[in-house]
Amino acid sequence: MRRALYFIVFLYALVSCQKPENPQGGEPHVPNQPTYKVGDYFKNDTLEGVVFYTIGAHNGLMVSLEEVVLPWCDLAHLVCETGATNPYDGWNNTNIVTANYDLNNFPAIDWSYQRNTWNLVHYPHKLINHRQWYVPSTTEMRYLLMNQEVVNTTLDSLGCPTLEDKIYWSSTETGTRGVAAVRLQDDKIVISDAVKTLEYYVRAIRAY
Repeated sequence: MRRALYFIVFLYALVSCQKPENPQGGEPHVPNQPTYKVGDYFKNDTLEGVVFYTIGAHNGLMVSLEEVVLPWCDLAHLVCETGATNPYDGWNNTNIVTANYDLNNFPAIDWSYQRNTWNLVHYPHKLINHRQWYVPSTTEMRYLLMNQEVVNTTLDSLGCPTLEDKIYWSSTETGTRGVAAVRLQDDKIVISDAVKTLEYYVRAIRAY
């Protein structure tokens, strides 16, 4: 009798510990999302890039495979203060410029912005149209160049131009005539106040 009682208790404990695969009234089963680390090649539908910053295992920032050399703005807007001064959020800077100016007068911003298809891109169980391609802020550019070596390894393997000892535009305006330009020099991040009409490298980034 005692053995039978022990067996019943054991069987009840075993069954109660197992969750049904599709519990009624519970949350729907969602397949695991892919995880990424810095340096990974990201490709999904029409999106391609290299991860350079992660937020948890499933979110972060990636950089474009291409780059270009352009002025930040044309001569007619050299002394124009756009208000795009955010040192942390390049998407915010982009929105300010696009909302108030003709992008044809701001080649660096325009190049990154025109990369956007504005189509809904399906990522596993969510849409990632929250942010599109944009010119990074000084802080975002700093994160990118701090991980230059591992990002370059992936870019090189794909036959794409790498991040070398180049000066890159940020989207962070510093004053009437200036925008912050960023470079990695002697393993140190150097941020300088550059005249907007100068031609420097531009890379686009976006959230994934």
